[in-house]
Amino acid sequence: MVTDRLIDPKRLNMQELASYLADSAGHWISSQRELHRAHARLLPDTTIAALRGFFSEETLNRARILRVPVIKNPSFYKEFENAGESIPLDFSVWSAITFGDVILVSDDQVPGPPPYSLVFHEMVHLVQYDELGIFEFARRYVMNFMQNRLNPLAIPLESMAFDLQLKFENQMDKPFFAEADIRANIDKHGLPYSGRRDDAR
Repeated sequence: MVTDRLIDPKRLNMQELASYLADSAGHWISSQRELHRAHARLLPDTTIAALRGFFSEETLNRARILRVPVIKNPSFYKEFENAGESIPLDFSVWSAITFGDVILVSDDQVPGPPPYSLVFHEMVHLVQYDELGIFEFARRYVMNFMQNRLNPLAIPLESMAFDLQLKFENQMDKPFFAEADIRANIDKHGLPYSGRRDDAR
């Protein structure tokens, strides 16, 4: 549904808008991963040490991280602005975001080294991408966002990340294998889609 011409969100019904956003988000995530991965670095040794036992060595070694001045909103947001509509989510105020296996951390929101708990949260999303693929992740994220009245905290992919992050913060000295939990429960959070894809790798 993504085209070179601008769309008017006001002309789309809720189902059409959700489908458009999901498809656009998938393409945005994929392009951002490709753009930033070449400049991103391995996780610092201290971060790997802090997250060891929660994620596999293979997953920790595959992750990349990059600091950016601010997390930029996707270009398709201009269609909402041109139509006088509010943008769905303002990523510029986010501390971090994950595109596949690339974690971006905002200098604007996190001026110092990112806390281990923040990186842990993003690593949860990395594993989710690994299980679902980029476009399935985007579709689930957007559909649940729309179904829950634009409340990002009600998105199961996010609630899983926040729940595990809280558990991590409460027992950093007692590692639990979060990665296995994520993979085992990815389809047990009321999500309407299933199926593994490999386009997040």
